Amino acid sequence: MKWVTVGIVLMLVSALVLPALAADEERYGYITVKDVTVTFEKADAVVTMNYTIDDGIGFLVLLIGKSDLKQKALDILNFNDTKVQHLDLDRIEVRVHNAANDYGQGSYWFPAHRFGVVVPSLTVVTPQGIKHFENVSEFSDGLGYFA
Repeated sequence: MKWVTVGIVLMLVSALVLPALAADEERYGYITVKDVTVTFEKADAVVTMNYTIDDGIGFLVLLIGKSDLKQKALDILNFNDTKVQHLDLDRIEVRVHNAANDYGQGSYWFPAHRFGVVVPSLTVVTPQGIKHFENVSEFSDGLGYFA
């Protein structure tokens, strides 16, 4: 009888907790992503992410430093070979070296990419134009462009 009660309690708790976790797919720790813009410059990309942080965390970040904020933001973006150009309490901008493959003669291919969270609004800027995506966690098909 005791195990049945424990099982029922666990099912009720999971029924309450799982929807709350699923509702915050754009969160990573104390960061909630608002939007991401990826601007391609030949093989490199400049990636800007706007976000909010939980109330009270801003003071702690200012007090103890931005290293944890920086690492969490980079984990969300999930790019290799990055250089942070700007970081504050609501925005990070990074340059990603060789984000795209260079096929010569101004032809580039940005391969599939997965972000660490669901991005509510993704804007991709190439020399050919601007593309908008909503509620994406990955750029699954990749993107070809000329520069």
